[in-house]
Amino acid sequence: MYTFYDSGFFGYGPEGTFRPYTLMHFIPILVTAGLMVLVWFRRGWFREWRNETHFRFVLSFVMFIMEFSFFCRLLYVGDDSGKYMMMSKLPLHVCDLGLICCMFMVPSKNRTLFGINFFITLFGATLACIIPQTVLTNAGPAHYRYYQYFGEHLVPIFGTFYMIAVHGMRPRYRDIWISVGVLSAMLVPSFYLNDAFPGSDYMFLKLEVPFFPENQYFRAAVYFVLISIIFHLIWLIWRMILRLKAKTLEAE
Repeated sequence: MYTFYDSGFFGYGPEGTFRPYTLMHFIPILVTAGLMVLVWFRRGWFREWRNETHFRFVLSFVMFIMEFSFFCRLLYVGDDSGKYMMMSKLPLHVCDLGLICCMFMVPSKNRTLFGINFFITLFGATLACIIPQTVLTNAGPAHYRYYQYFGEHLVPIFGTFYMIAVHGMRPRYRDIWISVGVLSAMLVPSFYLNDAFPGSDYMFLKLEVPFFPENQYFRAAVYFVLISIIFHLIWLIWRMILRLKAKTLEAE
């Protein structure tokens, strides 16, 4: 059981330290939204900036720090209960996959990684920022976990938007099925780890959710259908935005 530094900046506060839907919840989201607006209106400048390549590598390094520091902190501090082993915290979650894909996609401009990140980040990371209380309960602005949590979810969202705005990267329809396929492949080790290590909840197969089957295999089938539908909705919204933009340009 890891109990080192269980108080202070790198530790945890009492239950309820993080209060959802207050300023501490919205400020990181608003700051990120502000940076995205800045990038959009200055996208031409960023595109011609002589240090733009270096900036993308720095952005990738920030994402690496967000992920790496999470595991370093687990090793020395432990999780919020002190009961879970490291094997229950491996990077086999939707947001971990999005962050890792984005970490390599931003400097390389790889189209396949962008497509995977586009759907997985818009779905997973955005959802995690809307309902952080499912994970973030006892770490507020006085704790490192607060910044690490929002960083690991918001930086990939920013990175994906940056590549759209500055480098004109666009998702393809086949990226939907590539993304679904990657998530499905992650289910295989998740099944084993969830059964082998108490306290594990990889891919949220053990999370208590009303109206969802408790059996993780049946739940995985439900997830497969839901994610396929959600990714198609994201694709349709994206196509509608492109068509609206095209009509606006024609009108001008």
